[in-house]
Amino acid sequence: MGVTREGYRIAVPGAVEVFEHCGVERPVARLIELAARTPDGLTVVVDSANGVMDASLTAAGVPVLRADPPLLADGGATAEALAALGRSRAEALAALPAAAWTMSGREEEIAAADRASAPVESELASRGRLLTGREDAGPLVALTFDDGPHPEFTPRVLDVLHRHDAPAAFFCIGLNALAHPAVVRRIADAGQTLGNHTWSHAYLPDLGPIGLARQLGHTRDVLAEACGDDRPVRWLRPPYGGRSPELLRAVDGLGLVTVLWDVDAKDWSRPGPEVIADRILSQVRPGSVILMHDGGEDRSQTVAALPAVITGLRARGYRLVTLDQLLAATRPVAA
Repeated sequence: MGVTREGYRIAVPGAVEVFEHCGVERPVARLIELAARTPDGLTVVVDSANGVMDASLTAAGVPVLRADPPLLADGGATAEALAALGRSRAEALAALPAAAWTMSGREEEIAAADRASAPVESELASRGRLLTGREDAGPLVALTFDDGPHPEFTPRVLDVLHRHDAPAAFFCIGLNALAHPAVVRRIADAGQTLGNHTWSHAYLPDLGPIGLARQLGHTRDVLAEACGDDRPVRWLRPPYGGRSPELLRAVDGLGLVTVLWDVDAKDWSRPGPEVIADRILSQVRPGSVILMHDGGEDRSQTVAALPAVITGLRARGYRLVTLDQLLAATRPVAA
């Protein structure tokens, strides 16, 4: 299973099926159908630059294998190449457990890269090139949503924000923006902030310059096309918060501000609206960046929790602000 500038490609022996300008639901449904029709079963091979469909497939009982570097070229894993790896080197691929995340099995490596990034994060934050929770910003907080746009849940989130006159940032996956440009336009027309969340929810530290340019450039272009103008998208949220010193410097060199978070609602686990709201309100502190999701799967619980989150934050004396406002209020880190 591969992704392209136009959508998704499924490669099976003797055929390639193309799904363009559509949501992930169509190729996922097709893979589930093929798995059910294949006498010996079907295994899907993805890579760490494709984190948009593995959860849906494993939840449906379809086995998924992940191909990691150095088996792949920089950000250029085609459906055909991944299928060939599955046939010839299945033992070298990582099996993803049901309900696991795309990078399952690499937790220690990812944590080590995050720790190694701390000095660069501090240096970038001191120059206003990286944003995360900072107490010196005062009683200000920023709401952020990842993994959209979604044709149902993003508009519902926007409706809640409008009713409560609340700003937020939406970090869009390029493939989803390609499939739902009208939703992207609605985010922009509502005066909300658009951010880049890569083309296919990629683990960016695995990519070199070519792969990074594709992931960020394709998404930048699609967001601009959807908005119908040259509004710059200056914010990047790396999927999974995945980072390395080299990646952070490369992103800075591309003129983007990296946005992390310090409050994680973990709403992707769908624990119930009350739990989502309580997680946020119990973790929040001055200067917090709050992570929620408007896309990926069913986000009705996030929508249901959002009014309580907004009113609860304001009752505690916090003011909801844009990323620009939060960054402007953040004092430089002392040398």
